[in-house]
Amino acid sequence: MLDSVPNKLNSGLLKMRSYGQDKLAYLRRFSVTGSVCPSTRVFGERAAVEVSSAAHLFDRIVVAGIGNGVVAGRILDRCPDAIFVECDEGFAARFRLAHPRAAVVTDRLERLYEDLPELRGCKVLLASFVPTAGRFYSDEAARLFVEICSRGGLIMQMRYVPHQMSTRFFDGMKARGISSTRLFTVVRNLPPVSMYGLLANTALISWRPGGSISV
Repeated sequence: MLDSVPNKLNSGLLKMRSYGQDKLAYLRRFSVTGSVCPSTRVFGERAAVEVSSAAHLFDRIVVAGIGNGVVAGRILDRCPDAIFVECDEGFAARFRLAHPRAAVVTDRLERLYEDLPELRGCKVLLASFVPTAGRFYSDEAARLFVEICSRGGLIMQMRYVPHQMSTRFFDGMKARGISSTRLFTVVRNLPPVSMYGLLANTALISWRPGGSISV
């Protein structure tokens, strides 16, 4: 009984060390992640459920922004054919090491169709965990999102609370004929975070109460 105490203590210390290393990695890569902390398991599981519940309606699933893999790994478990896009070589390499069979593209999301031209003929569900607020706003990303939606696709976009920080991006989507609906919010994350669904106003997909999707 007592012999198990040091093992539990060592296990706890290793988890704390791993979390500390993840947090430090995020601080060093703030210009990429837009966050000072990795996502929580609660958010990761909730996002994975949302993505997998809609996956059958689309030809391909693309996940943008791997980070430390908390969210991406859970999506991979539910959607093994998903494609993962990450601009940071360190994050991408770490994910490949942990998931050798995962399809990983190391590049900026904005170059999605250049890297994978075959996706132009597909209805794509893009689960985006790249920041869009403030200095992270990108006209290139906005144009890509509009193109995906215009081809019958769906964007699930992470949005940190307070939502006003990313107003420019979402208002821009609305002006381009893309409507957004809040799917869920997870308070147990730092900062708290929501996921929004973005669809072309002409899409043949609709939202049910609670954020589920129907054709």
